[in-house]
Amino acid sequence: MAFRQPNTKELKVIRKALSYYGSGDFLSHYALLVKEGEKKEVYGVSKELYGVIGELNPHYAGVKIGEVGRRFRFSLEGTFWLLRNSRNRVWVNERGEMLFLYGRDIFAGSVERASEFGENSIVFVCNRFDDVLGIGRSRHSSDELSNLPEDKVFVENLVDRGEYLRHQKTYLSF
Repeated sequence: MAFRQPNTKELKVIRKALSYYGSGDFLSHYALLVKEGEKKEVYGVSKELYGVIGELNPHYAGVKIGEVGRRFRFSLEGTFWLLRNSRNRVWVNERGEMLFLYGRDIFAGSVERASEFGENSIVFVCNRFDDVLGIGRSRHSSDELSNLPEDKVFVENLVDRGEYLRHQKTYLSF
């Protein structure tokens, strides 16, 4: 599959997602390429590399930042690279971090703080250093956190950075 530039509709969807998460300036520093196959994978490459990709026709180039369709879905690499604001984030303590990286869900007692989001929202799970550990789905709104018992699941693990070691789930889970 060859790389191509995103079409107008795809670019609009990608720009909207980048802007929502505070990375609107990403496109001024990097170029986007779409690799169409079973899914439309979006890759970010440097402007210098972008100039020679057409001549090389590589199988892979740059960093996969997500997939585009009716909406843009960040990849784990994309979240680490692109998220610049605190929107839809949950910060966990060390124990919560360890359990999440082992594939477990986040319990209310492991959450140190959370930005504002609703129930069933896609959230980005972070450690105390602001590293994105993975992507989850909230079972409750952030407003309900203080009223939940510590042993209640607050965020369901969809995919995490420990995934490549376990090989149990696929990245298609979200």
